[in-house]
Amino acid sequence: MLAKTTNLKMLKLRHVLNKSRSLRRHISALYITGDKANENYVTLQPYLDFAGTFRDQPALEQSIQSRGLNINLETLLRKFQLYQTHHEQLQRLDQERDALTKQLKSLTKSGAAATELEALKERGKALRNDVKTLKQKLYPIEDDFIHDFLHLPNALHADCPVGQQEQLIYRRTLPNAEKEASSHLECTEMVQFMDNNRYYMMKQAAHFDIQAMQALAAYFVNQGDFVQTSNPDFVRCVLLEANATPMDHYQLVCEEQLQNKLNTAYLTGGAAFESYLGAMTKLCVYPSVLPLRYVCCGRSYNRAEAELNGPTPSLYTATQTNAVQSFVATLKPEEADEELQLILHLATDFYKALDVPFRIVYAPAHSLTPAESLRASIEVYAPSLQRYVCVGRISNYSDFVSKRILFSARRDKHYDFLHLVGGPVLYTTRLIAALIEHNVPLDKCKLLGLPQAPQSSQSQLAQDIQEFKDLFK
Repeated sequence: MLAKTTNLKMLKLRHVLNKSRSLRRHISALYITGDKANENYVTLQPYLDFAGTFRDQPALEQSIQSRGLNINLETLLRKFQLYQTHHEQLQRLDQERDALTKQLKSLTKSGAAATELEALKERGKALRNDVKTLKQKLYPIEDDFIHDFLHLPNALHADCPVGQQEQLIYRRTLPNAEKEASSHLECTEMVQFMDNNRYYMMKQAAHFDIQAMQALAAYFVNQGDFVQTSNPDFVRCVLLEANATPMDHYQLVCEEQLQNKLNTAYLTGGAAFESYLGAMTKLCVYPSVLPLRYVCCGRSYNRAEAELNGPTPSLYTATQTNAVQSFVATLKPEEADEELQLILHLATDFYKALDVPFRIVYAPAHSLTPAESLRASIEVYAPSLQRYVCVGRISNYSDFVSKRILFSARRDKHYDFLHLVGGPVLYTTRLIAALIEHNVPLDKCKLLGLPQAPQSSQSQLAQDIQEFKDLFK
């Protein structure tokens, strides 16, 4: 009886927590209306491009339907009209107040009659009350419309498949689908797997885990003119919303002293696209420094993406992994397309050197996040699963994210929002699992970008390691 009561209490507690989380997310950290500004300070005020978003309604409707989003565009447009009507009315009242203030100052200087001045002051008070009343009416209308507007997806790229199937753009050797292969989990001398959150790499796998990550980053630096960076592992909620990232993709961090209760922190890992956004927020650069090309090594803790590889726990579904993240900013959309091809070219060189079956496909629209306009997925064949598994991806975000974080370039007297391209080009954990199943010796893999030590240095390294081991005998 006690166990049943305890279980019932736990279920109620979970229900309350889930309900509170869902209620909390109805209030955005990215856009806070004036009536909530007393309790939560405004971290960022995104640029809301109403005209640009609604200019091509058929394309917007296609993006919504192709992604499978539950958004009624007609309902949203009616909310926009209601918001616009109240907003224009508020602007007229503000303009009238400004004109009245100027008139009052002018008459005061010219020595107008006291009765005339008093009448103007009374009119000013009435206008102030009208503005206050209208703002109170506008807040719920604004809150309802703006948050629905922020859920609208990015426009789809012309190369993005709108059907259910991906589009093959490159393939390196065909896999032997008839050959049976054992799971990488059976290789216990290199992998100790507990669950999706706990696993241990040993021997060659542990070395490869670090070396592959460093080698690919070095290859991007040397061959692609990228700059290597180090990013934070934690990202605020406002940046996840700016990137339209679902909150359940990452783990919420419990903070004892949180000033802004809406802008909570999430554990993303340094090798996450969102971890770059903090440094780019409200940043304005000159066109002469573009394109900006960055690459970083670090951890990735994307839970939702790992679950796409199947229900059976393995290194393919592990939540945490080492990764290499790319980030590029350009001025024009055609330049963003060129940068995406550059990243794909560098990544292709790296995976070709490993000599395993892999392919690159454009992912269908229904698998994209709302911020992505196009995604190229790098997939290695997993023999134990008899299918391809994503080991990296590169996405084109156009200027969707830049408008939300105010990341722009100054050109003459104009400010242009930048077009962003990037993504994790390598998940080391999934690649290691595939290489083990292909019986590829991890210690003999050719890694582009990794400097090869001379034989004398390798001998000295082996001697130093043996001396270290002798200390524990």
